[in-house]
Amino acid sequence: LEVQRLRAEVDEYERTSERVNEQMVQLFSQAQLIAEEMVQDVSRDAQERIGQARAHERDIVEQAVNAAGEQVRSYARSAQAQMQSIMDSFASDVDRLGVPGLAGNATSVRRPDPLLDDLDAWETQVRNGSGPAYPS
Repeated sequence: LEVQRLRAEVDEYERTSERVNEQMVQLFSQAQLIAEEMVQDVSRDAQERIGQARAHERDIVEQAVNAAGEQVRSYARSAQAQMQSIMDSFASDVDRLGVPGLAGNATSVRRPDPLLDDLDAWETQVRNGSGPAYPS
């Protein structure tokens, strides 16, 4: 009788053990499914963030290009205005020098200009290669 009772107890433990094993397998399967879903969620989130970061980068680059273009245009306008001022001043000086009465009194002596007086000779030397820049 004692042996039968012990055998019944062992059988009950084995059945319980099998149920526990089945429950463990189900529990691990559910855990694996949950982990896979979490990985997919994280992957989707990462892809969205990468897309947002790329869009933000494009916006920053576009703004920088636009700002640089505006700075170049501003610099060009400023340089053009300065060049126009220089040209106007130069034209005024040429006009003034071209009219004998405005250049000074008629008795004034023209001073030699070392840069411009020998310009024709210098151009000839440069063209034919006999100037100081061309050793013989």
